[in-house]
Parts: sequence; C-alpha cells; structure tokens
Amino acid sequence: MHGVIALNEKEAKTYFVPIAVLVLCCLAFLLLSYISYNKIDKMALALAEKRNPVIVLDPGHGGEDGGATGKNSALEKDINLAIALQLEKLLKSSGMRVVMTRTADASICDDHLDTVRERKVSDLHNRLKIIEEQGDCIFISIHQNHFTESRYSGAQIFYSKNTDGSKILAENIKSRIVELIQPENKRETKPATSSIYLLWNTKVTAVLVECGFLSNDSEAAKLNDKTYQQQMAFCVYSGLLDYLHSVE
Repeated sequence: MHGVIALNEKEAKTYFVPIAVLVLCCLAFLLLSYISYNKIDKMALALAEKRNPVIVLDPGHGGEDGGATGKNSALEKDINLAIALQLEKLLKSSGMRVVMTRTADASICDDHLDTVRERKVSDLHNRLKIIEEQGDCIFISIHQNHFTESRYSGAQIFYSKNTDGSKILAENIKSRIVELIQPENKRETKPATSSIYLLWNTKVTAVLVECGFLSNDSEAAKLNDKTYQQQMAFCVYSGLLDYLHSVE
C-alpha cells in the first residue's frame, strides 16, 4: 500500500482514545484561558475608569549585581527586567500609572562608592526612596529563586507584614500563577523577614515575586523564554487586578 500501514479496528481504538483525551484536555485549557482572559479584560476596563494607586515595579538586581545564574548562564537580573518590562506594558495599557526602579541593566546606587557592599546598600536605599516618593502606592518586586538542590521549582510570593493588603495581593498573584501556568505549584505565600530589606521597611502594600528556580534546569529554560516571561507577567498583572477589584 505504498508505505501506508493499515490498522485493524482494535488497534485504531487503541490510538483513538489517548488522542481524544489529549484533544479534550487542550480544549479545556483553551476554554479556561479564554474565560480567565475575558474576565481580566473586563476588570481592567472597569478599573481604568477609577483612579488607582501608582504601581512601583522593581526588577531586582542590575549592573554589577547579576543575582542568581541559571541554565546557559542566564542571569537573574536580565530575566527580572524582561518580566518587569512586560508587566509595565500590561499595566500601562490598562491606564495605570507605573514607576520603574530601573529600566536598563544598571544599579541605582549613588556615585563614587568604593566597595560592592556600599553600592549594594545604596542601591537598596534608593529603591526604598523611590517607593516613599510615590506615597500610597503598590510595590511589586520581581526576582528569581535559587537553591543548592536542583529538584525545587515553582513560584513563591513573599509579602510585607506592614499592611494587611500585602498578603491579599500575594495570594491573588499566587492563585493566578497556579491557574494559568503552574498548576502543580503547592508553595505557600510567606511573610517577609528582615532579610528582604524593601518589604521589611516599606509601609505600603508590597510583595516580592520569586517567579521560579534558576537552579532547576527545566524551569530556568522556561524563565529565559520570552513567551513564558510574558505569561508570568500576565499572571502578576491579573493577580494585581484581582486585588484592586477586591478593595474598590
């Protein structure tokens, strides 16, 4: 039959069942995505009509401070910035006011400091100053996680204990990440300790999003992928919309 293999009825059924299941799963995912995106679009339109707080986006690290290193030598600072810039686009498209702590691969420390430690401390102080200058704003810091063991994966969100809204925002972002891109993620949101300087010291609604583990090769490859970065930004964006909608 010119290279075509004929299947008997039993064999045909054997192939058909898993294919049918796969098709149904794909359709279910597309339907869920459509419903989620449609709902988010409606929330964005409603929120655009009211005056919302300034959103301060903080791509962690920058300049000589590369942060963690992942698969193919991908640097945390670059992934942080890529996701934050995608998030900025989404927020501005919804009419929100956005302030970035950095928009390029650079530290925001003061000039003429001699040591790496001095520059790092100055950088953090200046980020906190940006938050304080905005008054009643919402602060979202974007980071990537890293651990000595490669088996760990999944986003985790930390929140400031200084406002009640911070925990709610963290939970909303986590819910969207699980719903849309990380259905197996069981990580809990956690209150920030003094080791997370900005969340510990700010008085505004504030969260830090660890988008995933660069120490996990599979997840690092995703985090370095532009499409996945856009998806992660959308999860944070939609979680923020959920929060703003809940506190109107």
